[in-house]
Amino acid sequence: MKTKYYIADPSGNITALVITAFDRNAKSVAKKIMSKNNSIEQVGFVDFADGNIKLRMSGNEFCGNATMSAAALYYKLTKKQGRYETAVSVLGNESPVKVAVAKMHGYYDCECELDWPVKIETIEFEAQNNKYKYPIIHFEGISHIIADENLGESVAQNVIKRIAREHSLKALGIMLLSSNKLYMKPLVYVTGVNTLFFENSCASGTCAVSAVYGSEKGISLSQPGGVISAINSDKIKLFGKVKLSKCYSEEI
Repeated sequence: MKTKYYIADPSGNITALVITAFDRNAKSVAKKIMSKNNSIEQVGFVDFADGNIKLRMSGNEFCGNATMSAAALYYKLTKKQGRYETAVSVLGNESPVKVAVAKMHGYYDCECELDWPVKIETIEFEAQNNKYKYPIIHFEGISHIIADENLGESVAQNVIKRIAREHSLKALGIMLLSSNKLYMKPLVYVTGVNTLFFENSCASGTCAVSAVYGSEKGISLSQPGGVISAINSDKIKLFGKVKLSKCYSEEI
């Protein structure tokens, strides 16, 4: 069976969006797609039947970048014009996510609204004879530890799977935030598919930082793949840019 998919680039967080295999074995399809292109950091499955946008990530996690990308792809395929407002139903997220899309020159400008975290608490852990204490922000489908750059990449990589397993988390990010809170390097682990990446950007991680340090004036976080911004209001408003590739059709 031919599997068709697009590659989305939301601020460098390269995402494959499959349009022909929503009900197939997500883990198997995702693994094969990622093996063909090592720049792909995650795989989502979209269903546009009846004019509704449904998104299912391969590990059943929540991903803000993939949510914006799914809305942008729907905009592209249905040839919308101007600013288009829609909602994306994400498997594992109780409420549909509102997304507004507008086509710009070479990319899609996206704005989405995320509910406030389910819970914000403090997590403590030990690594290499050191003790660490950071805020952890729980959204539906993903949690994020807001660490500082002094934690270090190697320590973050060593502890993330253990913490996710101990706390039964679908997905866990460790956001390495600079001291001036202007730059962030995201590390994300998805339990269901056992993927671990230093991602080029993380939209939900940006929202997690906004929930702790942001304001109504907003924050803009430079990340390896680009800048993502968020503003706090009754919900957390997220702003990002998405580029879309041609459609790929392969036997998978």
